[in-house]
Amino acid sequence: MTYRRIRSLTRGIDVLRYLNTVQGAQPTDICKELRLPRPTVHRILDTLEEMKLVHRGYYSREFRLTDGVKRLARAKGVYEDLRQAAWPIMHELTARHVWPCDLAVFHDNAMLIVESTHRSSPLSSDIGMVGLSRSMTSSPLGRAFLSHCDDAQREAIFTALALQTSENDGLLRQREAIDRMIEQGRNDGFSMCPELPHTRCASIAVPIRVRGHVVATMNMVWNIKELTFADAGTQLGVPLLAARDQIERRLVEIDLQPQAAGPEAPSTAFDGALGPDAGAGTSRAA
Repeated sequence: MTYRRIRSLTRGIDVLRYLNTVQGAQPTDICKELRLPRPTVHRILDTLEEMKLVHRGYYSREFRLTDGVKRLARAKGVYEDLRQAAWPIMHELTARHVWPCDLAVFHDNAMLIVESTHRSSPLSSDIGMVGLSRSMTSSPLGRAFLSHCDDAQREAIFTALALQTSENDGLLRQREAIDRMIEQGRNDGFSMCPELPHTRCASIAVPIRVRGHVVATMNMVWNIKELTFADAGTQLGVPLLAARDQIERRLVEIDLQPQAAGPEAPSTAFDGALGPDAGAGTSRAA
């Protein structure tokens, strides 16, 4: 099927392209350069200004591109290779087992969700997962990371968390419980939070490693009324680990550098580049 191109969209992109070649331009300059009617140019500029893609000068009619355009251009970000490698495998996992998955990276002493299949799962109503954070000690995503990162990194994380005041990290005061949590995560290969209250859903998470470094964690979320934790470990643990192995092989194939997706990534890596599934950035433990 052949579709007609959207002329207004084409013209809007032409305006952005032109503004990218100059330091600034007035509407009359744009009309002349692109041979567009004046009302059309004004409508385009008004729309782009409303979307914060262009900025109008305070004392002139000159328009310039904003950082919003730059963020679109660099939306690939330091996590994009990781997301692209994981997404088709996560999508297939959800298609086979119905339950949604999340992919998270260590960021600001929490696990930041950077990819999710909640939109494609008929069993999920939580579509705005990307951009949300999860606790390091009270979420499977965080526990999977802590269970498999190196000792020095783990201690550095605990030291940083101890300086914060968060009820979600009350487990930090129970070192024996932490040690048991880490050991169980290593033995099982996956992490859960069976001792915590779960009103609606629970999850199981695994680490994703490249050359021995944990670069991300991935979970699968299920309705607590449908599966017990023991059943989840049996029914979801194996396919989740298998999907993890696929992602790790893919990351080796594309030669992902661990520092590009791990804890050293800049805190602004996803500023303005989280996509349509982005949530509000709040922290939840589930």
